[in-house]
This record gives sequence, structure tokens and C-alpha cells, in this order.
Amino acid sequence: MKFQTIVAGINLDDDLALGVLKTAAALAKRDKAALWVVDVWPDLQYAMTTGIADPMGATAMMPSEANIQEDRKARDKRKKELEALATKAMRGAEAVVLKGDPAREITEFAQDKNADLIVVGTHQKGAWKALFDGAPSRDIVREAPCAVFLVPKSFAEKILAD
Repeated sequence: MKFQTIVAGINLDDDLALGVLKTAAALAKRDKAALWVVDVWPDLQYAMTTGIADPMGATAMMPSEANIQEDRKARDKRKKELEALATKAMRGAEAVVLKGDPAREITEFAQDKNADLIVVGTHQKGAWKALFDGAPSRDIVREAPCAVFLVPKSFAEKILAD
């Protein structure tokens, strides 16, 4: 099978990002596929006055205009960094910064682009750690509209050494 459209879901702050990107670019080059490099920015809905997450929203307030501006600047900076990495990985690769939940945004993006493959990193967390810290790669596998290639740390290290 040849892939036509590949989505690389990365988090630039994650140590697996470059390994995921290099893996996705190698597959895209091999099959002459389109490559979309996607990072997901957290949605800035509320700023917490206490700095502690409050699921009931009792201490939540709307973010200030300054918070919104800083968030926009940081997101724009992230997009430029992502574009530079995508172009370096493969000429013609497209970079997109989405907002929201990583698993949901990446799977919906792959669906919209009719992707054949999603490439993401996995830290291979145990069940308890994943329960408390979250495991976007597990959610992506569960919700994906296409095949998913998981890049663990050991594979990322090998591909980056090549």
C-alpha cells in the first residue's frame, strides 16, 4: 500500500517530536505522499486566579486581553517554528497549529484531509500513569479514521541517529 496523505501529529515541546517528524517525512518521501505536520495548542478559555485546576469553575475568570494577546503571540511563534521544521523535513510539507484537545483535533484533521496514516509519538505510559497524565496517542489510536504509526522513544532515537 502506498500512502497518499500523511499527518504527523507532534508537540514541539516533546522529546519525540523530531523522531515523529523524521519518520513521517521518510514515509511521505518514499510514497510521494502529501505531508501535514500538526501541533495542537491548548485552548485558552479560562485563567485560574488560584493557579489550581478547578473543574467546577468556581475560581475561574475570563482571560484578560493581555492574556489573549500573549497567547496569540506564542501560538504564532509556534506556527513559525513548526513551518520551519516541516520545510526542513520535507519540501512541500504543510504545517498547521490547531487549538483544543490533541487527540480530537488530530483525528478530526486527518478525517478532513482524508489521510491514510497518522504518525504520532508514544511514551508508552502504564495504565495508571495514563489515567492521571493522559495518553493522547491511545486516544488517537481509538478514534483514528485511518492507520496509526506509533513512534516510541527507542525508535525515535534510532531514526534520529541515521
